[in-house]
Amino acid sequence: MSSSIGEELTLTGFWLQRWMSSDKAEERQSMIDYLLGLCRDGKLKYELEVSPFDDFHTALEKAMGKRGRQPKQVLKF
Repeated sequence: MSSSIGEELTLTGFWLQRWMSSDKAEERQSMIDYLLGLCRDGKLKYELEVSPFDDFHTALEKAMGKRGRQPKQVLKF
């Protein structure tokens, strides 16, 4: 941050929870469809780990970050 002193910086973000709870169902569905299309085309990649339901304690610890950075956890029933 010290290297940024004297420079004009603009940071822009959004509050996902507010957007998700707003009355913009069509906009949300459009965004979800767009993101899923990128996933199908291999342009957007995500990490996930499938764990058997019997191992849900370990998966939960990973999901909560208790074991360092971990991929998304999916339980298989």
